[in-house]
Amino acid sequence: MAADVLLIPLIAAAACVLPIGGFARALAILAGLLTTLTVGATVWFGIGSGPVDAFAWAAPIGAELSIGVDGWSATLLALSGVLFAIGAAAADGVRSPRAYYALWSLLQLTVAGVLVARDLILFFAFWEALLVPLVLLMWLWGGVDRRAVTMRLALVWLTGSSLLLTGIIAFGVGARTFSLAELSQYRLAESSQVVLALLFLAAFATRLPLFPLHGWQARAYVSASVPVAIVLGGVISPLSIYAIARLCMPLFPRGVADLAPALIALASVGALYGAFLATRERDTRAFAAYVGLSQLDLIALGVFLGTPDGLAGALVATASHGLVVATLLLLWGSLARQAGSFDLAGRGLALRGPVRMALLVVAILTTLGVPGTSGAPGQLLILAAAFVRSPAVGLLVTLAVAAAAGYAIVFLRAVAVAGRADHGSDLTWRERALIVPLVVLIVAVGVAPRAITDLSDRGIPTLTERAR
Repeated sequence: MAADVLLIPLIAAAACVLPIGGFARALAILAGLLTTLTVGATVWFGIGSGPVDAFAWAAPIGAELSIGVDGWSATLLALSGVLFAIGAAAADGVRSPRAYYALWSLLQLTVAGVLVARDLILFFAFWEALLVPLVLLMWLWGGVDRRAVTMRLALVWLTGSSLLLTGIIAFGVGARTFSLAELSQYRLAESSQVVLALLFLAAFATRLPLFPLHGWQARAYVSASVPVAIVLGGVISPLSIYAIARLCMPLFPRGVADLAPALIALASVGALYGAFLATRERDTRAFAAYVGLSQLDLIALGVFLGTPDGLAGALVATASHGLVVATLLLLWGSLARQAGSFDLAGRGLALRGPVRMALLVVAILTTLGVPGTSGAPGQLLILAAAFVRSPAVGLLVTLAVAAAAGYAIVFLRAVAVAGRADHGSDLTWRERALIVPLVVLIVAVGVAPRAITDLSDRGIPTLTERAR
């Protein structure tokens, strides 16, 4: 399956630039759906830690083209397929569609590459290649101030990546291999683990973003088109969660364990701070960005706890986050096309768009962790893991979860009570066709979370297991 999820978007990207590129949008949608179906079929028929396909590449330095899939990467591959398909379908009327959808498919390819790479050099190649189509999509098809925002994002991310490359070279050269399977068996001194963990985390925390490295996030959401913002918030940022769990924990267990108190504190502050900023925001895209900051830092906290419950909760919450961000941004985009603005204040939304309002309420309730939605199982598992670690950590997580009530109240008042009902219509049938499936998935994950939690322990060890 690992090779298939790389070939599907690669073929779609190549087809988009050929004379048959008139069907570029349909090809991009199909690539996303086929990725999800391929992953779903593989999981249905059983997946363990995933077979690894390795091909000789740079033998003198111990690097190889090694790819494989485990429970974590399978879940995120399926999520990315859904969101790339939805994003492509939502990108209506773009200029130069063949170039746009070719870059879109290349972005999907690089995301899949990060998720299936089982060699550090290959991982880094995809991790950096991801920036190219993303920057071009933002630079050429973004909104106001897109070029300054894109340059800032690129510079911040590349700074983190330079530290990651330093860590990869130092670790791989010392171990004489870059294979993740072999590196996980390599024993480092505790001080070396701390240094290398910091180098790796610098890159992952920047793209997550972990507080206080979030300066680029809201501006990127506002500047990017809605489809690109969906992928940025729902797929690309969660890749950092995966990278921390896939690389840092297995490779530097003692280093991460030593850093865990500080990381948990930063994630807790970030979850609270993001929720606070969301209550003060009037641009709906920035509102979604700060909600995302709060949720992603809470998910990172679950990973930093390093327990089975924490990891399972983080995986479910990551899937939920992607679905919620996509739902919110699509609904905001629908409202903006009708009202001519992304301003949140005084919309009277409940009076002139009951279906849109109902779907928005479901999305917001999901961020609160209301039972029956996908937000509940992830938050409950992270809470349980936090209280197992210590009552103080449990209290911090409780405050972070409760903080979501603040922005939910402000949001509901703004869209349902404040202002008057302007003339307008509800969601179109095309918009409902894009958004309703996401809401159905939100409810499905909330009702049957074991479909994801059962995959959480396949390939990702806990800190307790690795630190022994």
